[in-house]
Amino acid sequence: MEKSNGGLTQQDIHGFSKERYYAKKSIPAIEVKDLVIDFGESLAVDNASFTIERGELVTLLGPSGSGKTTTLNAISGLLRPTSGKIFFSGVDVTKFSPQQRELGLVFQNYALYPHMTVYDNIAFPLMNDKHWKEETIEKSKLAQQEIFEIIFKHFNVDANLIADSRTKLYHSIDNPKETRNYLTELKTEFNNIIDNEVNDYNFILTKKTAQLSSLTKKVLKDIKDTKQAIKKIASQNKDAKTKATKEIADLKLILDKRIEDLEREKNNSTAKNIVSSYEQEIEAIKKEILAKENFIQNLNKPNNTKELTNTYIEEYKNLVNEYNKKINEAKEILVSKTKNLDISPELKETYLSEFNGVKNQYESLIAEAKNQLGLKLSETDLKYKIKFLKDKYVDEYNKTKADFNQKIEEAKQALKAKIALQKESDLNDKIKKIEKRIVFVTKETEFAYQQAIKDLLQPIFEQKNIKASNTKKALNELILTLPTELQEEINNLGKDVLTIEEAIVRDVLDVAQRVEITKNLAKRPTQLSGGQQQRVAIARAIVKKPKILLLDEPLSNLDAKLRISTRKWIRSIQQELGITTVFVTHDQEEAMSISDKIICMSTAKVQQIGAPMDLYLHPKNEFVAKFLGMPEMTVFETDVKNGYVYYNNHKLTKAPVGYKKDKISLGFRGESLIEDENGIINGDIKLVEYLGKEIQAQIFIKEINRVANVFLGAKTKYDIGENVKLSIKREELYHLFDIDTKERL
Repeated sequence: MEKSNGGLTQQDIHGFSKERYYAKKSIPAIEVKDLVIDFGESLAVDNASFTIERGELVTLLGPSGSGKTTTLNAISGLLRPTSGKIFFSGVDVTKFSPQQRELGLVFQNYALYPHMTVYDNIAFPLMNDKHWKEETIEKSKLAQQEIFEIIFKHFNVDANLIADSRTKLYHSIDNPKETRNYLTELKTEFNNIIDNEVNDYNFILTKKTAQLSSLTKKVLKDIKDTKQAIKKIASQNKDAKTKATKEIADLKLILDKRIEDLEREKNNSTAKNIVSSYEQEIEAIKKEILAKENFIQNLNKPNNTKELTNTYIEEYKNLVNEYNKKINEAKEILVSKTKNLDISPELKETYLSEFNGVKNQYESLIAEAKNQLGLKLSETDLKYKIKFLKDKYVDEYNKTKADFNQKIEEAKQALKAKIALQKESDLNDKIKKIEKRIVFVTKETEFAYQQAIKDLLQPIFEQKNIKASNTKKALNELILTLPTELQEEINNLGKDVLTIEEAIVRDVLDVAQRVEITKNLAKRPTQLSGGQQQRVAIARAIVKKPKILLLDEPLSNLDAKLRISTRKWIRSIQQELGITTVFVTHDQEEAMSISDKIICMSTAKVQQIGAPMDLYLHPKNEFVAKFLGMPEMTVFETDVKNGYVYYNNHKLTKAPVGYKKDKISLGFRGESLIEDENGIINGDIKLVEYLGKEIQAQIFIKEINRVANVFLGAKTKYDIGENVKLSIKREELYHLFDIDTKERL
């Protein structure tokens, strides 16, 4: 649509619309490109890229914290990416709101309105959805055109004139839409001029908030830990004081007794040895009492002595004085170099830069000396440590804040520069012209269509001598003059000629029937079971006929049996409607059973993409191998010799061509093993579960010091501790992974 100078006809615009329509068929419904979502404290999604084709049900699968729900939130528009792009049918929707993206959302907790009936819950999105209203009006106009054409053909209107009226109808529907699409493309291109700078600016703001928050949390934790340590020491001191006080009291009783004994024996000439013994014991008791009293007095004193504290502070002061002296010397050198009036500004700037470098270096050394002083004092006095932590926090907080403020200012300046370029872009004029064109195209095409219909109907009204006050009444009178079979055909088509209010009733009843909740439409959500509430949530999401349906763990609140039946129902209705669906779950069994394609995620990264059985049979790495499959795959380290993989000195299979390491990770699934008297894998049963259709056991394999999950079936009863031998069913069922990278070989 580059002809924005008035040389573009409605036929040209409609041609662009048809090109877009056919191009969409080969474009993925969803494309996520280099998606990064960084919350500052953590990287939630790390450079994720994938495509989802039209009509596919794709599952984002992964453990908690893998980034799957964050990715879904970015696709939905609930979360703005740090960087990267999201496309729907080739249209960049990265900055679109959820409403602009024309999608349906179902959350884990359903999020139904408790004060509304089921009917009102389902109808609510239709009352507020511009896209659904536009499509409803389009369908009504198309049905009305079918009625017109029945009438025109009955009255032998020229086929070319009928075709022209249909073309004008298509123009009235498609051309405003195509012009809006073109405007969206221009605005996206316009916004892309500053996109990187906006992302950088927003990321720095996020990073600043996250780091300052992290710093605050850390110091609060450190202070809390220190206070707890002080309380613990105080409690220990209290116990020690109580114990020492009791011991002093006991010693004083003994002392009084010995003094009494001494007085009694002092005048006894035959008891000189006893008296001497009492005197020595009394002195020893007095010393012990004094020691314990000193111990009690010193309990509440800080561990560091005044002399030690003064030594640390003196060292710090000496360093500060030394650094200040060097800074003053550098300042004098700067003054002597720059006092010459003939010095060039460039050279003056160089000297100033040299001085600032020296100054920054010494200021950094002083800060480090202060930090070391604080550390030394805090090691000897916990109460001082709290003050030190607070002071250090204030310094770090202010420095971090200042650093980020500088980065923010730099990012702001870069953004301002790009905004200035954006304002000079010729896209500004294009956007203004297309905004005006939308109004013109909408009015012109609608008027042309209405005029074409009027011109064709007027001769027929005159022919039948119909003179009603308006076209609708005249048309109804005309239809009554038609043959019965044509009237019946028109009545059937008339079911799609609806007002918005009538269309809401029709679509709510239709979707309620699809999800089998028609009998519950008058109830409130609190009167429904979990499974019924979940169906209402899905009905509310699909009633507006979204192009994309997003489901965030919708089955997690259901019991096991209902979860299985509901996932089958979701798959059935998704296939019936052909809606492109993104399903989030941590349940690998759910993902395997429901998906056309699985996107397996872990630690913010996409690990593997493919059909469920592709991931199961050919896992890309150890994580995927262990995460998919129930029970979990057993993976262990074993030997590589002479181009073969060995286990317990038994040759198992060929090593991958070109693999040079002497160790390799070998994996097998429980169902890949079979009981065999000559099997080389043997272990003792630690746990056995009788599941009816199968017997699942955990066996301890001594050679690899690991518990493996296996299936048994040679007999109906097994004992704990019983030894079983197994072998692999087929050699190709072994899975080999690089010992270091954990990637599949």
